[in-house]
Amino acid sequence: MRYDTLQTSAFYPLWKKYRPVMLKLMVDADNEAQQYQMSKHEFTDLAPKKNIVYSFKLEMFQGAPLVAPKTSLVAQDFIAVIKQSAKANELMQTATYAFELDKQFNLNVSISERVAQEEDSSEATEESESPENEKSTEE
Repeated sequence: MRYDTLQTSAFYPLWKKYRPVMLKLMVDADNEAQQYQMSKHEFTDLAPKKNIVYSFKLEMFQGAPLVAPKTSLVAQDFIAVIKQSAKANELMQTATYAFELDKQFNLNVSISERVAQEEDSSEATEESESPENEKSTEE
C-alpha cells in the first residue's frame, strides 16, 4: 500500500482556495488583528457529519504549530496549506501567528509574539559599544 507524504482530508482544497486570503491576513496582521468571514456551507458541504468540529485555535512559529492539533482535520489541512507557502514561512520566521476559526466561521489572524530581528539587535550592540569608544577617546 502506498502512503502519500502529505496526508490531507476534504478541507485541503478549501484552504488552498483561500490561501491568498490567508497570506493577506498574515501580512496585514502586522498592524492589527485581522478577521475574514468564511462561508459555513463550504465546510458543511465537504463534511456534513453532525459530530465534526470545524473551529480551531493554533499558534505557528517558523512554519510549525507550537501545539499540533491531533483531532481537528480542518486545522491539520489549514497547517498543510500554510506550510507550503514560502511567504507564510518567511513571515513566521519573525513572529508567532495565532490563527482561529471560530464557531461563526470567522478566520482570525493575529501576531501573538514578535521575535527581535537581527538588525535590531546589531544596532543595540553598536549603541552599547559607542559610550565605551567615547571614553577611550576622551582619556
